[in-house]
Amino acid sequence: MLEMKDICKVYRTDLVQTHALRDFSLSVQEGEFVTITGPSGCGKTTFLNIAGLLETYSSGSYQLDGVEVSQLNDFKRARLRNEKIGFIFQSFNLMPDLNLFDNVDVPLRYRGLKAAERKPLIEKALESVGLTGRMKHLPSQLSGGQQQRVAIARALVGSPRFLLADEPTGNLDSNTARGVMELLQEINEEGTTIVMVTHDQELARESRRNIHILDGQIHEENGRGQMSSSASAVA
Repeated sequence: MLEMKDICKVYRTDLVQTHALRDFSLSVQEGEFVTITGPSGCGKTTFLNIAGLLETYSSGSYQLDGVEVSQLNDFKRARLRNEKIGFIFQSFNLMPDLNLFDNVDVPLRYRGLKAAERKPLIEKALESVGLTGRMKHLPSQLSGGQQQRVAIARALVGSPRFLLADEPTGNLDSNTARGVMELLQEINEEGTTIVMVTHDQELARESRRNIHILDGQIHEENGRGQMSSSASAVA
């Protein structure tokens, strides 16, 4: 599903070069649930942005669902992102002036689907997160956990192959975070591949694989069939 080989990302200014990722190699198979952990500034966000086709890389190779990303122009990258990837953010990123139905509708509009085609998809997505009865509410009328569920519905509405979640429980209390994590696990069990960045070590331990990043490299990998070793993880 995702195959990165020797990815390097260098940010350059007139005075300094910052290596955000160094020879970063990672494979994620279809149907996996992988968590990414590490201290602030270690490269987690850079990895997520590259994985989501929001940012380019300096060198290396990245294949998403069999497509070599470096060969794509901006239009094709945007199309692949819209069709294959769903995003979930810590701050929800909902549009405050749109109700739940219209917030979930946004990615479908970019696909050019007619309103009659979009409506059942939106209703199904909101039903999957338990918010059918609130689809005409504004985000400000919801709790934080409910807003995150709307964000998950928006990510799911286009039936993506791949979900990228950036600290999806970071703004939630522990009980609400648990509910969101359980929902993500259900989504994964239905076949969607998930990569989640988190600072919550307890949640990370519940995933099938945990990748710990340090100084732009995979420092340790734990999970089913994985060795807990820096050397094996950065092969």
